Amino acid sequence: MSKYVFGPVPSRRLGFSLGVDTIRSKYCSYDCIYCQIGKTTYLEVERRRFFDPDEVVEEVSRNVSKENRVDFVTFSGSGEPTLNSDLRYMIREIKKKTRVPIAIITNGSLLHLEEVRNDLLEADVVLPSLDAASDDIFHYINRPHPLIGLEMVTEGLERFRNAYDGEIWLEIMMIRDINDDPEELKEFKRIIDYLDVDKVHLNTVTRPPCEEATGAMETSALEEVCRFFGDKCEVVSTFEQAVEDGDDDADWEEIVLGILERRSMNLEDIVKITGVPYLKVKSRLSGLERNGIIKSYYFGESIFFLKTGKIEPKTPGGV
Repeated sequence: MSKYVFGPVPSRRLGFSLGVDTIRSKYCSYDCIYCQIGKTTYLEVERRRFFDPDEVVEEVSRNVSKENRVDFVTFSGSGEPTLNSDLRYMIREIKKKTRVPIAIITNGSLLHLEEVRNDLLEADVVLPSLDAASDDIFHYINRPHPLIGLEMVTEGLERFRNAYDGEIWLEIMMIRDINDDPEELKEFKRIIDYLDVDKVHLNTVTRPPCEEATGAMETSALEEVCRFFGDKCEVVSTFEQAVEDGDDDADWEEIVLGILERRSMNLEDIVKITGVPYLKVKSRLSGLERNGIIKSYYFGESIFFLKTGKIEPKTPGGV
């Protein structure tokens, strides 16, 4: 079973994304109320080596070569990827061994550090997040390490924009009745215009979050905010592509459990990832749940699955 690599995952922004997880669970500089992985165990800002970087590079290269399609190699996973001090080395070595573009999904909290900005210069696309435009909302949503403030985050984004020639896609997680106030949105727009990123992606809670009171916004409300933010903004759409004629073999369990170790998925997600028919996926998930390997949770109108042993989302209901 892969130790550092999971997927490819159907990403709504990156197509088929081969995830690279180089952070121990869960080291992060934030403890976001909407995080699908669960509460942060180690609230950290100190960078360090977590794993042997050459092992990571080798595993990525091996998985890219055996997959039919990988649109991006994406550093994400169980924590904040920029906490790994070997990030630049791994990006460079992966680029030597593959031709797949590299994306970094980051909360952006460490971009005030020159060493972090220099590491990310090696990536093809950087996807930072910014969930608040005022300090009180920032602390409410992201619950950052005490050394991190909103001004530090926006200044780091500005410095990175000035140094980076690649694409920056800013993600904003919109949460009903928390960061959708008109005054907050006006301040968001001011920051967005000033940063001059390439794209702004509006998202909302679509998977079980770690806090029960985290509310999803309706699509119509997101579209209204999108129009207010301008032409660079788009609402993140659902993933429409799917694997065709997926392998119906033992690899299925390894692929699925590798992802469920790091994020929740519903049945439809798993069908798209593996290409295995709906009824077979449903039957296999039932077997894994009976054996205590995974658990299921209701969120909205869907049932999501997560590997046993992960922090359980605080969502209404449960199976």
